[in-house]
Amino acid sequence: MAEKKTAAAGAAKRTGKKTQPAAATAAAGKSAAKRNAPAAEAAADAALSAAAETAGVQSGSTPVLSAKVLWQMWLDGWKKIFTLRGRTSRFELWCWLVPNTFLCVAIQLCCTYVLSPRFLRTSNALGFTIGQIESFIAAAQAIFYLVAAISLFPLGSLLIRRMHDLNRLAWKDYLEPVFMGAVVFSALNFAVILLSNTAYAYTILLLGICMVAIFYGLCFHLLKFLIMTLFYRGNFDHNLYGAPKYKGDEYEEPTLDLSCVYFLLIATVGALYLALALV
Repeated sequence: MAEKKTAAAGAAKRTGKKTQPAAATAAAGKSAAKRNAPAAEAAADAALSAAAETAGVQSGSTPVLSAKVLWQMWLDGWKKIFTLRGRTSRFELWCWLVPNTFLCVAIQLCCTYVLSPRFLRTSNALGFTIGQIESFIAAAQAIFYLVAAISLFPLGSLLIRRMHDLNRLAWKDYLEPVFMGAVVFSALNFAVILLSNTAYAYTILLLGICMVAIFYGLCFHLLKFLIMTLFYRGNFDHNLYGAPKYKGDEYEEPTLDLSCVYFLLIATVGALYLALALV
């Protein structure tokens, strides 16, 4: 009987010794899971964003850049015209900018032709009256400026979301100094206009120097803002504004191609405007 009690006590001790390491291992696993929770959430956000790509582009299966992708990006930019949250990659920005510039340039070139002397001569030869020609010119001027003004709204929201892609706050870091500088520049310009017919020549000179300095400061901040949004590479990781939608080296070469096409288009448009002005 004593031998049975001794064997039972030994078995209980051995079971307790085996149970304690198992409990410690489970506790360590729970603490490790708590520590890795933020990383798991970031990985889940990245997986969801990758699955939600509008173009459905997959490396190696379909082309990264196609007419369908450009069309979807252009529509997506106009749909998010008043959306200032989230992120926009460099690839998305150029995919919207190039087709929209093509469309705006085509419309504005037609309007420029209406405003050219050649159109006036053609209209006179076709027998249009002066009232009709003036209505054509007024409509062309309105469409020319309206197209340029409306395109600024989606472009502005895209640039702000592009700064979010760089993990930066667009208003606080760049747009607020530009806005304050524009206000001060306008106030100094108004003061110079008021003092232009007075004897305060030195005051006008000092105000003019201040205006030049503020103008260069505005140009510096605007140029820096545009260079960062157009050419800087965004963060591929999860940041304060969410996970990236398009990331990877397969999007870098198409982005470079689109930027080259854009600047070649701008050079061609400048040459066409010059040719129309000289006709």
